[in-house]
Amino acid sequence: MKAECIKDKLKEAVFQVGKISAKNLSLPILESILIEAKGSEIILKATNLDIGLEVKVPAKVEKAGSVAVPGYILAGFIQMLESDNVVKLEAINNNLSVSTKKNSTLIKSFPADEFPLIPRVEKEESLTVEASKIVSGIRAVSFAALGSDIKPEISSVYIYVDNGSLYFVSTDSSRLAEKKFDVKADSDFSSSIIPIKNATELVRIMENVTGNVLLEFNKNQMSVSAPNFYFTSRVVGGIFPDYRQIIPKDKKTEVVVLKQELVDSIKLSSIFSDKFNQVTFKIIPSDSFFEISSRNQDKGESVTKIEATLEGEDIDMSFNSRFILDCLNSIKEDSVSIAFNGHQRPVIIKGIGDESFTYLLMPMIK
Repeated sequence: MKAECIKDKLKEAVFQVGKISAKNLSLPILESILIEAKGSEIILKATNLDIGLEVKVPAKVEKAGSVAVPGYILAGFIQMLESDNVVKLEAINNNLSVSTKKNSTLIKSFPADEFPLIPRVEKEESLTVEASKIVSGIRAVSFAALGSDIKPEISSVYIYVDNGSLYFVSTDSSRLAEKKFDVKADSDFSSSIIPIKNATELVRIMENVTGNVLLEFNKNQMSVSAPNFYFTSRVVGGIFPDYRQIIPKDKKTEVVVLKQELVDSIKLSSIFSDKFNQVTFKIIPSDSFFEISSRNQDKGESVTKIEATLEGEDIDMSFNSRFILDCLNSIKEDSVSIAFNGHQRPVIIKGIGDESFTYLLMPMIK
């Protein structure tokens, strides 16, 4: 193998795939990046057997070939190159020479044929969608996923298409976040469940991608591809909860409040909340009364009155303050609606004027 390419493009590609490779005492080859030179490009590959990534870099290829080198060593060297704009790569005695006009290094390599194959998804369903929608959808809901692997089907992001809308959903059984976008109605994609760790890694990879990407799915794998990259992940084989049946259809009390004022008040109350982050909402619409309070026998207590538009029945309920603040990060509007369906029933939080994001939160037992 012998090729040369632009340093900045190689540096970005190494950074992308290098995050996939990780220390693995039982399979050292998984610490490596496979570099393939062919045609007019260099392809960098990495996998941890759960996800895989390929990134293409335009290059002048004098001799085709491939070599696998430790990702952290290659990344460390490329990161320190500042002045020269062209990098030359050459396989020499099964090692990799990386050089510029001022610097050169020889990196010990692994046999390229030991590098695991990154599977190509034999698609059963597919969807073409804007990359920004994938990134925004996962970001909007990922905070609500279960943080352990005890229940894989909810330690995930559920993606599905229904009536021309693309949905992203996550839940940990105490809360649920849903984000939807309009998509082309001719999609043959129905649904898939992606492990939360893999979904957030996909966001990192795609955050600067523009234009459309192709999603392909089967019962075991999913992939996302564009002209310059290919990402694949396993999918969860379980069944995501039928969450729509628990979303309240009606509301008995509604609060409309400025988002920033709500955030500030909850943060203030959180200083005095207990180990369960409990804060209490007391709402008396007939008296235009909305209060957020917290109490901790070791720290003290806090009471904050908030200006808001109120209607409906009186409410006195407690919530996990962190769970409310998490959802407000996904709401871009200046005002939010908090809809209650009765005492100790789940609440629905939305941005005023935005029906694309819905958040359901269970109250805490006082």
